Amino acid sequence: MEKMMAFGSLSLEARGSEMVRELGISLAFLSALTGVERTKLSMGFRQLKEFEYADAAVLSSTLRQLLELRDALTPLTIDLTNPAKTRLAIDAFEGLDVEQIREKVNKILER
Repeated sequence: MEKMMAFGSLSLEARGSEMVRELGISLAFLSALTGVERTKLSMGFRQLKEFEYADAAVLSSTLRQLLELRDALTPLTIDLTNPAKTRLAIDAFEGLDVEQIREKVNKILER
């Protein structure tokens, strides 16, 4: 029987799987996008093993960026099926906050 570790409710291990579900992405997709091994993702999001600091940092940043992009690009959608295309979208809006992204989208849609 697997032993459940105690994680704080704000830890990536505790909230990351919900973020993944909310985005509708797979662990395989997240692994390809971040370079974090699928087994580490599975163990972490099932709260069986704590993420290493470097992995937690890249996962937290990437999941946050994906959620922000998804919300900021509305009514457009971001392709969350192809890690390479998703990485291009993340990089294209790097350093911009949600409002700045929305302004860019609105300018494109106004044409």
